[in-house]
Amino acid sequence: MRGHTKESGFALIMLIGIIAALAILAATLVMMLDNQQHATAKSRESKTSLYFAEAGLSSAANAVKATNSWLTTAYTDSSSTTGMNQGYSTIAGAPTVTYNVYDNASPVNTTVHYDANGDGEVWVEADTTYLGRTTRVRELVSSSTKTSILPKAAAWTDTDMELDGSSNIYGVNNDNTPDDSGAPYVTTIMVGGDFRDNGSTNLAYPGHSVQSLGLQVNGTVPSSPALSWTKGGVGLLSDYFDEAHQAALMTEAQAAITGKSTLFNSAGTSVSTGTTPYTTWTQTTSTPWTAPAGTDYVVPGGCNSGNLTIGAASGKTSTYTFNRLWVTGNLTISGNTTVNTTGLYVGGNLTITGTSAASVTDSLGPLYVAGKILWEGAFNSNATTLSVTTATTPSGTPGPMFAKILSIDGNLNSGTGDNGGYDSTNKPGPTNITLGPTWIDGDAGTGDVAVNFSSPSSTASLVMCPLLATTEQTHSNGLVNFGSLAKPMIYFMQCDNDGLYSNEGQWLSSGTYYGLLIAFEAEMQITNGTVLGAVLEGTPYKSGSDSGTDLTLSNATIRYNQAVIDNCTSDNLRTTTTGVVPGSWQQL
Repeated sequence: MRGHTKESGFALIMLIGIIAALAILAATLVMMLDNQQHATAKSRESKTSLYFAEAGLSSAANAVKATNSWLTTAYTDSSSTTGMNQGYSTIAGAPTVTYNVYDNASPVNTTVHYDANGDGEVWVEADTTYLGRTTRVRELVSSSTKTSILPKAAAWTDTDMELDGSSNIYGVNNDNTPDDSGAPYVTTIMVGGDFRDNGSTNLAYPGHSVQSLGLQVNGTVPSSPALSWTKGGVGLLSDYFDEAHQAALMTEAQAAITGKSTLFNSAGTSVSTGTTPYTTWTQTTSTPWTAPAGTDYVVPGGCNSGNLTIGAASGKTSTYTFNRLWVTGNLTISGNTTVNTTGLYVGGNLTITGTSAASVTDSLGPLYVAGKILWEGAFNSNATTLSVTTATTPSGTPGPMFAKILSIDGNLNSGTGDNGGYDSTNKPGPTNITLGPTWIDGDAGTGDVAVNFSSPSSTASLVMCPLLATTEQTHSNGLVNFGSLAKPMIYFMQCDNDGLYSNEGQWLSSGTYYGLLIAFEAEMQITNGTVLGAVLEGTPYKSGSDSGTDLTLSNATIRYNQAVIDNCTSDNLRTTTTGVVPGSWQQL
């Protein structure tokens, strides 16, 4: 009989222990796998919700980028398949997403659904709920419009450029402080021919030595002073500003012509009192005269050949407020007289002469003058200002204007009538004018000066005009300022004289011109004044007295300021860019 040892059953106990341990490990593993699956599911739900939210935000941002209405009016989009939901609603199983567009003001106010602070930016927000989880994301959409059709150049000539006397060209920062940053330069002077300077030109801010602009020249550059410049590579201005854009700019300036049928109307009540037509309208008192509501007035051809004179009695200051006024012949406004119209047509010439008493402002509204315009400030006085605006009120938005010849304090009626200089006989001025888009047709074939802005040298006149275009000569004399930094001017001369005569723009004013001067087939001469912006000359005209030099500066300055260029308002020179601001995406 075999005896039992003390180890009997130990193997069984060990087996049971191993099995128990394995069971515990298995249970732990199951719990870990279960927890991991739940975590993965939660992560997947979170990511899926975020992906849906991002898709919704992308769809919303694309819809907002497609319009600039939100710059001024509240953005609304209630469509479920287009607009903000376009592209998003086609995603299989996509949840419904809600949107909000609001200004990026501080503090945040999500109920303001347009660019109330005027910085060109709004938040686009998308809320998405997926499997009970809500995800909110947003990003900024920005819209900016800049003058970019034209080349970024402080001065451009297809042929030669000459700087005489103390002339200089240099760049400044947007706040007009000196630009001493050096290369790489903010912009370049482009010269298709030779660059001739005055021996001291350094292309630097006065009193500074750092060259602030690049210089690129196809021809030659004087060796002294030493300037940093690049040889060759200057094409034609028309390569950048082509005929299509030139034509578009001319059409924009001709708004008073294209809108003639709606802006001006000859149908109305003949100017008369009883059965006697007015040939001279003179107020005997200072009581304002106002046309009956809705009544337009017409001076027909059979009434004093269609001519009308409006004035004030001696010692009186008169105000006439019309609706639309149609004068078949000439219209003369003289003395201490204020005239207001909502639209004015003159079939002959329009003459407005200054006052001898308080300054006046004639608010003429949109204006069409088939003949010549002569506006002159107070005779023999530099203290009384004559102001004329093509707005319907002095503070309103100016309307378009058309005329054959424009003379502001010029010598149009001083004997020679060439409209090239200041009216030194009558010594009028100053005159301030505020115009909308303006086209001056000129007297084609004569070579006469089509546009003349003059002023006394002691008191400044002011010309505010977003766009002035002409095909003929333009002169300025005396102390005249054009535009402002916030509201610069675009002057465009597109000459097509077929070799009949030399054409030129003579800016002899000692004032400041804010904006762009652009000319084709004409010389540009700038003397004594300052251009805060840029001067661009293309397709030079070489015949007769034309020197062949596109641009000549005589004791004059061009200061390139990008802010002025960006503030030019012509849609035909500007491009609008709307897009998402990089780095603005946020999960809230």
